Amino acid sequence: MRKTYIALPKTMRLLPQVYDVFKKAGYISAALELSIANKSQKQLEYAGDCGKIAFLLVNNMDIPQYVDRNWAEFGFTAFDCYREYELSSTKGGHAMRGDNFITNILPDYGLCGKARFCVAGLPENRETFEKCKNSDEKVLTVGTFYPAITENYFRRLGILADIVTIQGSSELLPAHCGVDVIFDIVETGSALVENGLIIYEEAMPIKTKILVSKAALKYDKNIADMLEVLKNAPK
Repeated sequence: MRKTYIALPKTMRLLPQVYDVFKKAGYISAALELSIANKSQKQLEYAGDCGKIAFLLVNNMDIPQYVDRNWAEFGFTAFDCYREYELSSTKGGHAMRGDNFITNILPDYGLCGKARFCVAGLPENRETFEKCKNSDEKVLTVGTFYPAITENYFRRLGILADIVTIQGSSELLPAHCGVDVIFDIVETGSALVENGLIIYEEAMPIKTKILVSKAALKYDKNIADMLEVLKNAPK
């Protein structure tokens, strides 16, 4: 019998909480629990004690692809990861990704606290941002680690935006790189304050969801059974 694979984020900031969701539903791996307790991440696959499932520890940004390509039947990840993946075009045909996973069967598990996407910048640049909402005379330069989500957000606002992709330390961009605003995930806001930035606009909260493979749900009754168990598990 083929095992059901569950992709979990391997970062120790999220892994214990995410694994606990499955543990409360009865999907337990003593080996994974020991690894979490020892804060060891060298092993990346753990069999469930029931013999029917296996947990895969994966980079958070890669989890949507694991489910989309049927490398795993379930994946637990956050909005920024799966939405960025969905909005990203494939290199060849510019087709939408994410056609094979469902995000709305199970609830938001609220594991990201107060984290949300925000538009932020220097206090003196706020007027420029507000003007761009009502005029297309200026192209707003936006720095972000999430170009697809950012482009989609500013398009919906009707703002012409030049998206600059950066891998980190976006808080430096407004003061040193001629960027008008940044579009980033903010939780406490302390990093913004320490770098002289303020929040212009809160865009959207960061949800944490279990992604489910459409193909697996269609062809494997065990997946539907697992979903019922997860729906009724204690929170």
